[in-house]
Formats: sequence, C-alpha cells, structure tokens
Amino acid sequence: MEFILTHKLLGTISPEIMEGTLEQVKRLLAKPDEFVPGGKLIASYGARGKFFNVCIWDVPNTEALCPFVEQLALAGWDTDIMPAEKMTVHVEKLSQALRAMKK
Repeated sequence: MEFILTHKLLGTISPEIMEGTLEQVKRLLAKPDEFVPGGKLIASYGARGKFFNVCIWDVPNTEALCPFVEQLALAGWDTDIMPAEKMTVHVEKLSQALRAMKK
C-alpha cells in the first residue's frame, strides 16, 4: 500500500538539533527498512524556506509506519498519514458511491 506522509515541524529548531535530524535523514535514505520495516521510500519533497516535508511510502501495512511516526513526534514533527491511490481507482470508487446513492 502506498501512503502520503506530510510532516510539519512544531516550534523552532536549533542548528544543533537540525544537524542531528539531517544525520537521521541520511540514515533513512541509506536504509529505509531500518525505520519502516518492509517499507520503501518512493519520493519526497522538502519545501524550501519552510519546515514542511511530504513523503510517499510503499509499505506492507499501516502498522509498519507507526514506530517511524512516533519517533518523528518525539523529535517535534506532526505527521499526517493519507492513503494514496491511483486516479483510476479513485474514480471507480466515486462511481460506485454515486450508483449506491441513486438506489
């Protein structure tokens, strides 16, 4: 399953804390499976000039994301998790819902 994670920093961060954070990110990029068991980081985006990041993960299940998200929370990041689906799948689900409403 693919999930979109949005990360927003809560509060300010010192250069020393940011240095540690960057080291963790480097570890994550080198071995994502250590942070999210069975997970694969598909893509990421970091907004310039803002502490806002978006990542797309392919994971076996949502539970695989829990330890990673809890670590982020302890580090001061608020994370939203949204399931991602292809537009064709989304349109079919909307069509089914609309048909059900018409009954």
